[in-house]
Amino acid sequence: MPILKVTDCGRGWNPDLSAEELEAGVWSDVTNIRFLNGYAQRFKGTASVFTAPSITPYWVQAYQTTTKKFWVHAGTQKVFVDDGTTRTEITPASLFTGTQDDRWTGGVLGGVLVMNNGVDQPQYWGGNVANDLATLTGWNANWRCQSLTPFKNYLVALNITKSGTAYPHMVKWSHAAVAGTIPASWDETDATKDAGEQDLAETPDLLVDALPLGDVLAVYKERSCYEMRFVGQPFIFQFRRMPGEYGMLARGCGVNTPLGNVVLAAGDVILNTGQGMVSIADGLVRKYIFNNLSSDNYKRAFVTSNPQRNEVLICFPFSGSSYCNKACVWNWQTKLWGLRDLTDVTYGASGQLDYSTATTWAADPDAWDWDETTWTGNDYAPNEARLLLSTTTAIKAFDVGATDDGATGLTGTLQRTGMTLDDPYAMKLVRAVYPRIDGPAGSTVAVRVGAAMNADQSVTWSSPVNFTIGSAIKADAFAQGRFLAVEMSANVPFRVRSFDLDVVSTGAY
Repeated sequence: MPILKVTDCGRGWNPDLSAEELEAGVWSDVTNIRFLNGYAQRFKGTASVFTAPSITPYWVQAYQTTTKKFWVHAGTQKVFVDDGTTRTEITPASLFTGTQDDRWTGGVLGGVLVMNNGVDQPQYWGGNVANDLATLTGWNANWRCQSLTPFKNYLVALNITKSGTAYPHMVKWSHAAVAGTIPASWDETDATKDAGEQDLAETPDLLVDALPLGDVLAVYKERSCYEMRFVGQPFIFQFRRMPGEYGMLARGCGVNTPLGNVVLAAGDVILNTGQGMVSIADGLVRKYIFNNLSSDNYKRAFVTSNPQRNEVLICFPFSGSSYCNKACVWNWQTKLWGLRDLTDVTYGASGQLDYSTATTWAADPDAWDWDETTWTGNDYAPNEARLLLSTTTAIKAFDVGATDDGATGLTGTLQRTGMTLDDPYAMKLVRAVYPRIDGPAGSTVAVRVGAAMNADQSVTWSSPVNFTIGSAIKADAFAQGRFLAVEMSANVPFRVRSFDLDVVSTGAY
């Protein structure tokens, strides 16, 4: 049997199908690996930005004025803003009363920050650090809403409670606001105002959250979705049920991308293009996510984007976890999935960051021929959108540097099992692996091979062999069986281009 060449190692990760069903170049198990430009490569690290928060932040939001780029972080009781130099508390006189699971929603309406936790009255802030958050003008003190979303010149509230009476199907919108101000009224009975409300009670499931989708607002219930379109007087907004039976799993479980909304639904991950909803996870990572999603803390999952890499992160608490510690990462250009480990992440958002750090040429960990940075590049360039993740102890920039906050242990692993070489009945002996790996010269990648006699049998692995990047040609490792396996693992940045297997046929038994 000649040397087997696997020339395309960047065809993604698929944990849902049986390994023996996967095509060459698709990996059955990965850790901290993404797929870009036809290669499989370890994720970059994370780095703390700002000083350590004095609270556990459960929500972060970018907010920009004409002079400052702020990042807002909110806990259960207090809210702070940070401009990269100074942190200021903007909590009003009365502390907020929500819990960790009362997720904040909001955004920026015409230059004004708005936010809501579903328990207290909605708040706004105009960017002056001398002022605290203030109760939303025009909002009835006896009302509450589960979600608050800016859309065009309006604010849209979902799942309303009025004076203790719940209206879980109600969509309520404000009067139009002039840029730089907040809406003056929410009174749907005032004929001189645009404010109104509509019950979307055709389906029995409850309203969850909303996301802009082109020129409409996609209003998500638990198992359905409606299009909210501006039509002007006298109706202001028109509603239409969108095709499909998908909704949103919990508040914050969706993000807008150039292709449409990517949403973590109940039982799937879907792409809502406005023309319909399609699964982007079925037969790929759907079973992995929902077999491992914590049944107790599933509402702490969230979806965010990493615009620099054209990626969406489906962040969720793995079974038994209280916080998000896994992210299935989907690239909206390649349509491939990867996996990133997280540590006690509570939320994430992308936006511009006014923060700088010096990186010397010698400290750059990337190899010359695949370094994507420029000579004077800055990981925190203020003109680029940057994904920040809030954790229980820090706010971190994602995809920065080579380690997670300078600690060792960010290990990237690629594993493929179930390789039959088009003959599942023949016995095979692997004698060596010839990897083609980019990375820091002199660093080592642990390579091992394995085999199993049957597709449903556990793999018996060889001892790992260190492959030295830049000098080694092969890794001598041995395994015999009908179904072969290979694994490459390292805690340094590396990228696998291709590899060869030296395999000998040893008969039918």
